[in-house]
Amino acid sequence: MMTRRNFALASAAALASTAAGSIDAAPIPKDFDTVFPQGPVNPYSKFFTGTSYLTMLNTEPVFNCPIGNVTFEAGCRTFWHKHSGGQILLVLAGSGLYQERGKPARRIKKGDVVQIAPNVEHWHGASAGSPMTHVSIETNMPNNKATWLDPVTDADYAEANKA
Repeated sequence: MMTRRNFALASAAALASTAAGSIDAAPIPKDFDTVFPQGPVNPYSKFFTGTSYLTMLNTEPVFNCPIGNVTFEAGCRTFWHKHSGGQILLVLAGSGLYQERGKPARRIKKGDVVQIAPNVEHWHGASAGSPMTHVSIETNMPNNKATWLDPVTDADYAEANKA
């Protein structure tokens, strides 16, 4: 588990790292319109299928609220995971998907807010045909820990893209 204090260092180190590959991934178009800088390759890339990028928007310990801008290449998604304190996603650009374990996937787009209750297993990411950017807000700190689970299968991802 990476601490907030080490997060900024890991983000910088990610510039030299590579993300898990995906045959469906596509680079972010130069004209992709979003608010914050794309940032380096996500230091949590081992928990993603495809390539994502991370810019931390708040790392000041005094606020006790990690906020990150995550950009997903088309076809990129997180593994199944849960947050013990919950999570809020603010979609800034592109087209994405969000799914809770046992429920159908839903499309998410610019302006959508996804409120994820504590300990709900879920995944999120870009749709197959579009990159997506969201701001991730970790709630109920300092006791919010992410637990990473299994990858979303290609078959399940293909099914989700029908949503």
